[in-house]
Amino acid sequence: MSNQREFRVSSIWFVSDGYFWSMLAWLSGGAVVLVSLIILRGRTRVATVRRWVHAGLSLWMVLAMFTGVELYYALIYDTTDSFSMTNVSKKWFEMHVRPFERELRFSREKGILFRDDHDMPQEMSERQRHIVFVGDSFTFGHGVRRTSDRFTNRLARSLEVEFPDRYTVTNLSNTGIDLDWIHRLLIELFEKQLPVDRVVYVVCLNDIETFHPRHRTYYQDLGQHAPTFFLFRDTYFFNLMYFRLRQFALPDVQNYYQFVQEYYEGPPWDRMSARLEQVHALCRDHEVQLDIVVFPFLHNLGPGYPFADAHRRFVEFGASRKLPVLDLSDHLRPHVDEGLTISRFDAHPNERAHALVAEALLRELFPGPQLHPSP
Repeated sequence: MSNQREFRVSSIWFVSDGYFWSMLAWLSGGAVVLVSLIILRGRTRVATVRRWVHAGLSLWMVLAMFTGVELYYALIYDTTDSFSMTNVSKKWFEMHVRPFERELRFSREKGILFRDDHDMPQEMSERQRHIVFVGDSFTFGHGVRRTSDRFTNRLARSLEVEFPDRYTVTNLSNTGIDLDWIHRLLIELFEKQLPVDRVVYVVCLNDIETFHPRHRTYYQDLGQHAPTFFLFRDTYFFNLMYFRLRQFALPDVQNYYQFVQEYYEGPPWDRMSARLEQVHALCRDHEVQLDIVVFPFLHNLGPGYPFADAHRRFVEFGASRKLPVLDLSDHLRPHVDEGLTISRFDAHPNERAHALVAEALLRELFPGPQLHPSP
């Protein structure tokens, strides 16, 4: 990785040019006003004027305090939120994702961007096996700064230690993608005859939402609530506070997980399972093993977990088709008290959760004898 890329990620100046110059003008203007008020206070003896000067200085200190808070969130505060609608979360992606994206081209018109520490292999030796992980933001590592901390990269290191030069693990996941996208991706991989020996589809339970008409415009509808006033639209702290308050007032946000739970009890599950059957058939036709890994909603995990029936549906789907399904809920539930999410405002798995998942994958999907491919 180049030094230039490392510098870009470590730089605190990962803000827009418009924000930079506006803040510079604001700070310069504040400095001029402060000096002017201090000079005026020293020169005037009129009581009324001095009272106005003191009021101005008090207002200046309040604005300076808010400016300091804003600069902290713009330049230092570094995290994400579940829906990545805030400027803070968008800045996180610009810092920790965009500089390290890699391109996989299928043709001049078609291709994808993915986040990993190596390019997609174009060929492999006979003794090597290529494992491709597909999924959405949970697999992508939303909120996890370093790709090396994701469960796919941890698994790759463990396999390399035990079986040097035998396995390559590539993570082709991305945020916001669905099973339809994965189906199209696999078609492109197979048509281009790229080396793929095993596909691991990591299910986030909200993958089902794309199979319900309500969610075809869900995120566009949420986007309509974006602020228009510049103080909430173009800042970091005030923009963050705006969305934190708004999320408690929007029914679509408050009831989101209830919607997802209901989808597994009706037609959306029928449509999703039909698409999953097509993905299974596609892999089988190309002699590629398909595994399914089901990620729980970590902020709900515990006694009375409301999505247990959704997990059961995937397990039963796999059992009826002799398709390996790994339910991660039993592996992660004992560790819930350790804190497995990015934050209280971001329900994506954090580095600790990724480490636990890597251990579960190594133990459950790659037991000893199966790790030895035929030479």
